[in-house]
Amino acid sequence: MSTASTTPHDALVAQLERLYYIEQTLQSALKTLSTDVAVDSLDDIRELECREQLQYVIDGHREDTEVHLERIERAFDALDTEPDSRPVPELDGLIADKEAFNNVVLNDAIRPLYYIQTVLQLEAIECTVYETTMALATELEASGASKTSRTGDNAIEGASEVVDALQDSYDDERQVRSELESLLDGEAVETLLEAHPVDNTSRETLDRSWRDQS
Repeated sequence: MSTASTTPHDALVAQLERLYYIEQTLQSALKTLSTDVAVDSLDDIRELECREQLQYVIDGHREDTEVHLERIERAFDALDTEPDSRPVPELDGLIADKEAFNNVVLNDAIRPLYYIQTVLQLEAIECTVYETTMALATELEASGASKTSRTGDNAIEGASEVVDALQDSYDDERQVRSELESLLDGEAVETLLEAHPVDNTSRETLDRSWRDQS
């Protein structure tokens, strides 16, 4: 029994569905993370400064998700497809691990460093899916492969519109990543580490790869 092959149009729609799921999931995940960051059990101005800067970045990113969802819906519309979502296991795993791992970071002073790493990992996943989606759209437009798909020539024009719809959102994600990297290398983190040095055990905990966790 033969099965229908996946067309370039189908592959692009599948990536859009993953992107839609990511933005939907981050709406609530970033709200929770912002609350985590705001919990300050130490009377330490150096820690507070780091937390405030990180919370500012997270809240701004969360607000952007609404606009990003609208842009993805425009991309679906360009492909004459109804918006839908497709689970992204690596994102779900990272969020689940964050909830569990958060409870074993016993040094409250270094929690901001842990949260920065978490958001950077979220951004890495998100940026990768944006890049893949736009690359598929660009390839579809350039090759004209959609002429053999069930959607015909309209998919070629739609592919171009997908890139236009997503580019600004991708630029937003890169900006967030840049802000996080600047924070990680900035004075707030440096003074925090000077006041609360991270021992080898804590550093190994912060640097632990999520892929190695069960």
